[in-house]
Amino acid sequence: MNAHDVRGANAPSRFYALAGRVEAATHASELGFIACNEARLLVDYRQAALVSLSSARGPRLAAHSGLADPDPNTPYALWLTAVARRVAERCAELPQGARVLPLSADMLGDELAAEWSEWLPAHVWVLPLSGPDRAVGALLFLARDDAWPTTLTPDSAEFALLQLGSLLGYAWWSLVARPSRWRDAWRKVTRGRGLRYALAALFVVLLIPVREYTLVPAEIISTRSQVIASPREGVIHRMAVLPNSPVKAGQVLAELDDTTLRNKLAVAQAELATANTEMHQAAQQAIESQSAKADLGMVEGKWRERQVDVDALQREVDKLAIRAPADGVFVYSDPDDWAGRPVQTGERIGLLADPHALGVRAWAPVGEATNLASGAPMTVFLKVAPLDPLDARLDYAGYQPVEAPNGVASYSLRGTIDGTPPGARIGLQGTARVSGRWSVLGYLMLRRPLATVRAWIGL
Repeated sequence: MNAHDVRGANAPSRFYALAGRVEAATHASELGFIACNEARLLVDYRQAALVSLSSARGPRLAAHSGLADPDPNTPYALWLTAVARRVAERCAELPQGARVLPLSADMLGDELAAEWSEWLPAHVWVLPLSGPDRAVGALLFLARDDAWPTTLTPDSAEFALLQLGSLLGYAWWSLVARPSRWRDAWRKVTRGRGLRYALAALFVVLLIPVREYTLVPAEIISTRSQVIASPREGVIHRMAVLPNSPVKAGQVLAELDDTTLRNKLAVAQAELATANTEMHQAAQQAIESQSAKADLGMVEGKWRERQVDVDALQREVDKLAIRAPADGVFVYSDPDDWAGRPVQTGERIGLLADPHALGVRAWAPVGEATNLASGAPMTVFLKVAPLDPLDARLDYAGYQPVEAPNGVASYSLRGTIDGTPPGARIGLQGTARVSGRWSVLGYLMLRRPLATVRAWIGL
């Protein structure tokens, strides 16, 4: 049926034709065009406007007759949205059988009524578009110069217009104002007894007893370890064992460069041999000559001096080989990083650790510290085995914050792992959970926000 045939048909036929177009609309702009322009198939009017009543943005001009994309910021659009805001409550109170408001200037107040003649003709109908929830989602303004009828019959075009308004209300609700499943569920919960039950359930959940805890970065260490330091100043010649290798007591771990000391020792030994020969000659001369006895003591003192030099240099040479003081695992970095590196006396080279006495070292950020008392239970989740946590206990926590490896000011924590887990070894990293006192779930969830608010307000 074309437009000419529709205009020539009776009101019910024209209504059904419009209802089919409304049902086929898939977007709010398309529905607004039908409401403002194609409603002429039912009744004649000079202008029509559709004003959306959004609770978030307020009234807004959504569509207008003769315009494909109306500007909501024009003086006419702003005046019309002010009128819609003024009459929205009155439209919501209309009975279901007569959802139309004959609008007049007397309903708008002096300020809005003064501009009526500039924007609208004398006779205006306002059709509230409401959905199943009875909430008005939009207002359809229909204005014309001729008066609207005061009584309607079922076969009149104006009666069909009211039915079209109801249909448009359902269509507008389904395309624009239909709440999502979450919003619908929220409305059901917050309505009547549902809200009280929800608040009671929330209160009970917040009172569930839980233990406070803190998740901190951690690594596996040895609780019995010794620092292997350089015994003297020098240059590392080579590392005798590979990193993380088991060693025995007395085994050479590293060697310092010995070229200079061994040259000095060779010279000192040569001087000692010369002094020994001179002392032997002086002893023979002292037997034959009484005057040579006086020189024997001086030669013997020179020999003793050379002997002391040789012994001292020999002890220094012996220190060039850094040995393990006990059995354990020698932990240090890459051997290539140490070869040729100059070291000072007492500088740390590595760590001799007992692989059977395992512990945990962790860093608790200052803002995350909860229970740092000695003996607090710890659970260590290694990155290589997150499904096999290790049980440990906290031995102590440092009082003074230090910089953790991740650059965060933290308290240093030390703990002992229970037993000897098969999958744990020195150097593995992961996350440690330090459990604290028993509390309620509400306090655990709101602890950080409360601390932030208290620091902000100063109370």
